[in-house]
Amino acid sequence: MTISVAGRPIPQAASLSELCRLVLAFIDGGQEWLAWALAAPAARYDFADETTLVAQVQQGLHASPLALLPVLTLLVSPVKLMTLGLADLRALAKAESGDTSTVVAAQMQRVLADHRLLPQADLAAVDSWLAGLGVDHAPLFQAMGLTERVALCELMRGPNDPDAAPADGLDQEAAAFAIQQARTPLEYVDYVRFYQALAAQPGTSAQTPEARANQATQTMQGLLPLFFGALDCPQLSGLPSPGEVSQTVSGWLTSGRRVGFSRLSEGLQQFVRHTSYHNETGAAAQRLVELYIGSAQSFLAAARPRLSRMGQDGATCTYTLEAGNQQAELQLGANGVISLRSYGLQPSATAVQAPTPPAMPQETAS
Repeated sequence: MTISVAGRPIPQAASLSELCRLVLAFIDGGQEWLAWALAAPAARYDFADETTLVAQVQQGLHASPLALLPVLTLLVSPVKLMTLGLADLRALAKAESGDTSTVVAAQMQRVLADHRLLPQADLAAVDSWLAGLGVDHAPLFQAMGLTERVALCELMRGPNDPDAAPADGLDQEAAAFAIQQARTPLEYVDYVRFYQALAAQPGTSAQTPEARANQATQTMQGLLPLFFGALDCPQLSGLPSPGEVSQTVSGWLTSGRRVGFSRLSEGLQQFVRHTSYHNETGAAAQRLVELYIGSAQSFLAAARPRLSRMGQDGATCTYTLEAGNQQAELQLGANGVISLRSYGLQPSATAVQAPTPPAMPQETAS
């Protein structure tokens, strides 16, 4: 016997689940490798589970964690495909096989939207969008990967509009500011959101592009150093369950440490977007930052991950926590670091300066 999964011998392809067999079919050479391995007397492969099997087959055959579905022009990790479920995976397989019927096309669009999968056309639209903002030739965009393009695509589309909206004057301002401050595409996303949040503050005295840019620069310079102590994060290996993430975060908080942000700019934009900060400086600003970070830690200690969503890369995952009118997202990065991706009131609520930690909610399955 040459293959085992979770200690169980696999004498034939039918011994694997249908889900696993379908995902293997999306890996170029995956089915052929399985047939060879089953017949090769000298080879032996032991996998912890079927997800590990498809991930290692993809990596072993192509030296890349991403499989290419050429008909759908989709780059996606087989690990992500394992989370789709049989019905959606079958719909994807029909579309990839060349079925162009109206029904299959509609199913494919739903599957892509439900699982936040972005094919080539969506990812490539980022280039023309950046060109429209006049920043496409900025050096920080010279070597973007899937993670960066997905983040830019989310920024381009906005929180509600599924299609890219034409850039307006404020978008141009935010882009120009972000290009000056950012050193990575992800920081660019942060600084755009930071600038937009400042400009949208009620009663702001900055009414011209120059005034808004100056305000943003001064605010950034005053607030960024206050987040130096908010960058420590727990770290795990593999792809943990929401329960494992919850236990790790709980242990981290119990030890007196705080779950921080993955980068300074992320903390900065989250603070401005999710509090009633209004140009406070010095000790007053420091108190507000500490209050925001402390409230986030209290929320994380009380709430539990309710939903989880794996990224298209199969290595990142977000975990949503909700209780009362508050919401947070933890993000598991490709390096296993668990960081605070966002914390604030839910969209239907109004921002406040000092969120009150919620009561312990009932844990639900992801």
